[in-house]
Amino acid sequence: MIIIPDQKYNPNFAETITSGTKLSPGCSIAKFLGSKGNPCSLSTIGKYQNDQDARKQLSRNLYLHAELFRMINGNQDFFKDVRLVVVEGVYRGGPLETVAGDNIKKQDGQMVSYRMIDENGSVDFERTFDLAEYWKDYANFDKLILEYDNWNPDGSLNAQVTIEVPTVPETFDISYANNVETFYNGTLLSANELLEVVNDV
Repeated sequence: MIIIPDQKYNPNFAETITSGTKLSPGCSIAKFLGSKGNPCSLSTIGKYQNDQDARKQLSRNLYLHAELFRMINGNQDFFKDVRLVVVEGVYRGGPLETVAGDNIKKQDGQMVSYRMIDENGSVDFERTFDLAEYWKDYANFDKLILEYDNWNPDGSLNAQVTIEVPTVPETFDISYANNVETFYNGTLLSANELLEVVNDV
């Protein structure tokens, strides 16, 4: 499938890529840098410090995530009462860390984790499940993972949706696997379908 990117936001046409480079209206690379507790910048990640080609590859991968954001932000009928936030974005490894596994995909902008936040600033579990269902039905990706866990110190439930996209070539000719999975505390609950875990607190 060949994606026709909006020419205004096509990273291939950018002379230089910075954290302020827009990928869609109101969505720049900065939205995906780091996570809530570990923000970063392109200059703090070794592979992006002085390599514009690597930054363009990152930007092409993140372009697909920006389009996912646009699907939600533009849907005021269904998602007007919640806010989509990035909880795990572009990964910055520690000074002595050898980045491996899924963290490579996170560093490359292929894998990003999201949460739906309600008007009180709390995770909206029902709408997070709705988000996963909506993307499953209307978006393309390599993998969609609906994740629940009780790893908070107080044992409260958490929920997030992780999207993995393929590496995007300059041609934007992309093949998608569109796999879905549900996990609870790191254990696979279901492959090829989404299961909702209810917060009973």
